[in-house]
Amino acid sequence: MKVKNLLLEIGTEELPASFIEPALNYIEEKLKEKLSAEHIPPTSVETFGTPRRLIAIAYDVPEEQPRREELIVGPSYRAAFDENGNPTRAAQGFAKSRGVTVNDLIVVENPQGRKGKYVAVRKVVEGKKTEEVLKKILPEIILSIPFKKSMRWGEKNVRFARPIRWIVSVFGDRTVEFEINGIKSSNVSYGHRFLSPEPFQVESPNEFLTQLEDRFVVADLEKRKAIILDGCKDLASSVGGKLLEDEELLEEVTNLTEFPYPILGEFDGEFLNLPKEVPITVMKDHQKFFSVVDWEGNLKNYFIGVSNIKPTDDLTVRLGYEKVLRARLSDALFFFKEDRKRRLEERVPELQGVVFHEKLGTMLDKTKRLVKLTPFISEELKFDVEKRAERAAYLSKADLLTEMVNEFPELQGTMGKYYALLDGEDEEVALSIEEQYLPRFSKDRVAETKTGISLSLSEKIDNLTGFIGAGLKPTGSADPFALRRNALGLIQTLIENELSLNLTPTLEKSEELYQEQGIKLSLSTVSETLQFIKDRLKNYLREKGFRPDTVDAVLSVSDNPYDSLLRVKAVEVLRENPEFEAVLFTMRRVVNIIPVGFEPVPISPEGKYEEELWNAFLKLKGELDKLIEKRDYRGVLLKIGELKPFVDNFFDNVMVMDKDEKVRNRRLSLLKNIADKLLELIDFSKIVF
Repeated sequence: MKVKNLLLEIGTEELPASFIEPALNYIEEKLKEKLSAEHIPPTSVETFGTPRRLIAIAYDVPEEQPRREELIVGPSYRAAFDENGNPTRAAQGFAKSRGVTVNDLIVVENPQGRKGKYVAVRKVVEGKKTEEVLKKILPEIILSIPFKKSMRWGEKNVRFARPIRWIVSVFGDRTVEFEINGIKSSNVSYGHRFLSPEPFQVESPNEFLTQLEDRFVVADLEKRKAIILDGCKDLASSVGGKLLEDEELLEEVTNLTEFPYPILGEFDGEFLNLPKEVPITVMKDHQKFFSVVDWEGNLKNYFIGVSNIKPTDDLTVRLGYEKVLRARLSDALFFFKEDRKRRLEERVPELQGVVFHEKLGTMLDKTKRLVKLTPFISEELKFDVEKRAERAAYLSKADLLTEMVNEFPELQGTMGKYYALLDGEDEEVALSIEEQYLPRFSKDRVAETKTGISLSLSEKIDNLTGFIGAGLKPTGSADPFALRRNALGLIQTLIENELSLNLTPTLEKSEELYQEQGIKLSLSTVSETLQFIKDRLKNYLREKGFRPDTVDAVLSVSDNPYDSLLRVKAVEVLRENPEFEAVLFTMRRVVNIIPVGFEPVPISPEGKYEEELWNAFLKLKGELDKLIEKRDYRGVLLKIGELKPFVDNFFDNVMVMDKDEKVRNRRLSLLKNIADKLLELIDFSKIVF
């Protein structure tokens, strides 16, 4: 069968940078899916994009659908035929709608997506020309692209991220014609808005990317990214420095340009007296400029902006960049000097005027909770830094009232750290003010100092307990208070620092502190918050490649993230041994046989098998306690394995559920004691074989 390549280009007004890659991923997935569903699958689909265009090329698409036989399923057999086997009106109507007689109907069992007997028709379907199919599915794909925000345009009956200005749809050498809100598809595209704005005819899907590059449009995202990165590195090297690489900024700038052109600029050396995070933040977040550092990582007074055109005169653009940056840095220097006129601790009482949340009090209320919760967590972790923890918590939110943070919210915590150092505070106290917000994003570092870890955990637990207790838990994809990030940050902080913390008493303490302030939370706050954190931990462990049933078995009995990881690892390692699977199976039998709510009686074993099992358990119990205390969970599991032959002999030779209630309760009580000890480690009943 002959094949051709398909090109789809959606030309738009400038799209927000963050919209482009998700849209391209969706187009790629949907194009594959719909073409395959129409029996004209491509060998592959590639996507490309800039702020002004979303492009997909599907390779080797068949020119027409194959001639094929299709099974068309109708009503159930019971609905189609009465008890005497006579066709009902349902059968007759279905046959007529398909252009056949009732005698042509066949009976099929369990057709796809259904159970039971159904009547159906087998029909030979003549394949359609691919162009005909594309006229239907391409508009569907375009109009179904999900964006974070869409707008109505034209006659306001179409929603899209930005107004569509042109559509290119070419299959082989022919235009696939359709229309969306007055925009007709064609084989006409446009180059760079300023450098080559004239329309041009697309020669073929194969040549399209080259045609764009001839008109100053680099549609390949990876190629644009490489141009930016290489150009910036060369410019940084030219002034004896190196590029401060920033993947997030690189991604954003790549999606802001069609023809990137890096330009080196310079700013006054006096701004290097600011904490280096200030110029870096101003350059990145407000101007989309890259920073330049020396080989020791110290900031240099150079920056690199990325223009969307190659100017006739670099100097004019550079001077424009420098003028705008100078103004922003001058503001920052002024704010810094103003802020230094007052100590951080002087600002704390004024937090009474800053609302944390209308249901959860002010920032001063939050500070007071952190002052008590942070030392509590420090003590739970056996850090012995309670005084530092209390001081750090007291100062933790003071920088919210500084001019610098008011103007540059991204510097919250960071400025608190610098102002605390300049105020002469203990270094670890100062560092912890910044560390409380770590990790700020995926793959960010976590808090590392003892005081910082305590404050970071306290900050997250206060947020989780408060918002969840106030009924503000995330719904669907909406998470306005970043509670998922808080929970994951808590988990990462404990696991990456290899710290054990039982969450239940910590959450109970947090809830208690809210109650002391007269802030009412739901009665299920602790259990809901714990489950919310465990759900994030469950996903975290599964993403690490651990079996879902192992994770469930551990998390059902543990509220300690790092300790849970150790247990999961131990179980997973031993599950690789087929012989140990038998141990897990035997222990599951012990746990599963205990009736829900069963209350054990005092143990007084009778008979050989009861006595042997009980004595073996008593011998192991003390050793298990020592291994659990040391968190040697592999050793615990191996030690439990020694109990297997005694358990097997017991089940093989004793009727546990004896008719005699006294005997039954004695045997169940023996097993209940063993099961309770096993459940201190994992819930064996959840292990799947």
